[in-house]
Amino acid sequence: LNSEKYQELTSILEESIENMRNVVIQESLSDKFLVAFKEQVMRNDRYIIPENAPPPEQCIGCLVKSADVKLQKLCDESQDGHCQNCYCRPMWCIDCMGKWFACRQDQRRIETWLSSKAHCPTCRATFCMLDICAIENL
Repeated sequence: LNSEKYQELTSILEESIENMRNVVIQESLSDKFLVAFKEQVMRNDRYIIPENAPPPEQCIGCLVKSADVKLQKLCDESQDGHCQNCYCRPMWCIDCMGKWFACRQDQRRIETWLSSKAHCPTCRATFCMLDICAIENL
């Protein structure tokens, strides 16, 4: 049972799966990247939703979770270069944004993924890891 099928299975089941001590489930490269991606996003600045703004809608990637990240240019222009402001409202959950980001990277140069850039899935603005902000309500 590979890790992708295992994740699928755990999301369907109502009870948790107990793993035997000597059975190892290898994480896929994508799973490992998502862990590192989430850790970095949690270290970034937060995006605070204004008081009069409506709450975030469902993620348009998975339609399961609420949107919980916002692209906001925060990187240092002199060091990171070509990142742009994204004016889209929050529309993506951290998992879907992480998968989007990973899919847009050079699959042969895994070591560069966290320092690379991608385009907003909606408006195409260029962003880097430092520009992904977790949403925080007031």
